[in-house]
Amino acid sequence: MSHQKVEASQKWGKMLITDERIERLIEVIKDNSENDFNHSNLYLTILERWKQGDFSKVDEDHNDIWRLQGGTIGKATGILSNQEEQEFINTHFD
Repeated sequence: MSHQKVEASQKWGKMLITDERIERLIEVIKDNSENDFNHSNLYLTILERWKQGDFSKVDEDHNDIWRLQGGTIGKATGILSNQEEQEFINTHFD
């Protein structure tokens, strides 16, 4: 989901960040009493911050998850401006 907000040389997959999607992911992680999700604390920390509208570390969030997934290409190098983010949304979601 972070692709709409981060600068990266390459991006795979596109999923619009919505309040509903953030809430649903938080529910899924919290409802999993068996704690089957590796790194659930990291995911919850990120999602709870995003739920509050705080994307000030979205590039770091992206890279934390990118590293967990063994990323080699597409590391975030910064955060898009509001205008750049809107252009990304218009291009990929409108």
